[in-house]
Amino acid sequence: MKALGHAPSQESSEDLQKSKVVRGSDLYRKAFCHWVFTRIEPQRCRLSNDIACQLGEMIDSEKLSGRPMRLGRSRVTAKAVKLLFKGLVIELTFF
Repeated sequence: MKALGHAPSQESSEDLQKSKVVRGSDLYRKAFCHWVFTRIEPQRCRLSNDIACQLGEMIDSEKLSGRPMRLGRSRVTAKAVKLLFKGLVIELTFF
């Protein structure tokens, strides 16, 4: 997931624990954000496969909840990376 630009990094001290997604490849992170912005967010351009439908529903709910769209796109991008990673692991277990 780090190679795809969305590896969580944990920062902690005695009282505070944080987890952020800031590590990894900037190029892939920008590519995923661009893909979400152009192929998932607009309903007229949305892909018709299961993953795109799931991500489209997620971004629509982010819009309806009133969250800033930059945060919504980031959350959808992170979900897309997790789904891709899970799919890759499933495919590689059959080799």
